[in-house]
Amino acid sequence: MTDEQVTVEKTATPAAAPQAKKGPRGQVTIFANWCKGCGICVAFCPTGVFALDDTDHPVVVHPEKCTACHWCDTHCPDFAIVVKKIAP
Repeated sequence: MTDEQVTVEKTATPAAAPQAKKGPRGQVTIFANWCKGCGICVAFCPTGVFALDDTDHPVVVHPEKCTACHWCDTHCPDFAIVVKKIAP
């Protein structure tokens, strides 16, 4: 092997990895009549799916950010949130 071949091998770039398909992986439903507006889901959602409306109750403002981690429905003290896992 010559020095030129070694240089070419060292500077070759690897093939780009395919990009994962991104999209919603969870569908969030809030049962407003069960919710007391504690705000736990808004404060602790890791991706910022929720926001408080003008009556201080949570609403889904970024459904595309839901990763179906189930943090919100697991920690909701009123069982007012359901997350349905959907295909990406």
